[in-house]
Amino acid sequence: MMNRKLITFLVASVISLSAQFSHGENINVAVAANFKQTLQALKAPFEDSTPHTINIISASTGQLVQQISQHAPFDVFLAANTAHPQLLWQHIHEERQLGLDALAVYAKGRLVFYSNFSLAPNALLSELLNDKRYLRLSIANPKLAPYGEAAQQTLKCVGLYDSWHSKLIIGQNVAQAFQFIDSKSVDGGFVALSQVIDKDQQRVRIIDETCYSDINQMALRLNNQAASIAFMTFLQSTTARRIIAQNGYRLP
Repeated sequence: MMNRKLITFLVASVISLSAQFSHGENINVAVAANFKQTLQALKAPFEDSTPHTINIISASTGQLVQQISQHAPFDVFLAANTAHPQLLWQHIHEERQLGLDALAVYAKGRLVFYSNFSLAPNALLSELLNDKRYLRLSIANPKLAPYGEAAQQTLKCVGLYDSWHSKLIIGQNVAQAFQFIDSKSVDGGFVALSQVIDKDQQRVRIIDETCYSDINQMALRLNNQAASIAFMTFLQSTTARRIIAQNGYRLP
């Protein structure tokens, strides 16, 4: 009888421990607007391969930094640059007991010109932007969004910033800049390649990467929860890297 009770106790203990280890957590992932669509594509594979789930919150990198600074309950931050997550890490790593492994570059973004008109395949960008059909262009806010900063650098690179800066419609983030073009509120603009990967490529021109600073996109894990660590590990997996590349990013 004692042996039976002991066996029953041991079995119950194992089941209880298994339940604890398989218990999933829900984490809030704050993502720069350019990567939202890709994160949505990553969500199912992550949730299928772990017991955890994610909730997606998207805005410009600068806006998300402000929210994190105001103690927004985010668990992972996917920025569109390296400067903001590195600066955040410096401010919070001691309090939150975060090592350098809390930081990781997960993608390299690429800038494109997206137009409501078909683009002559051999024309230079400067020639395209001198087309009289273009009355207004949209870019993301250069002060908040790395893709907006890259767009500004590109206009300067081709010598057209002075003639265009007063005719730019500024989106809060690159998602809004894209919406302005897609809704035909403006004639064209600068967005992320990932946003137009499924669009008519005759209306897309990939920008020469020598015209703007590298858009190295860095993730910052904001705590040591098991789900946060699991998500950061997943971002480096073969599955995640394949999806990221398919969505128009270069891999780190």
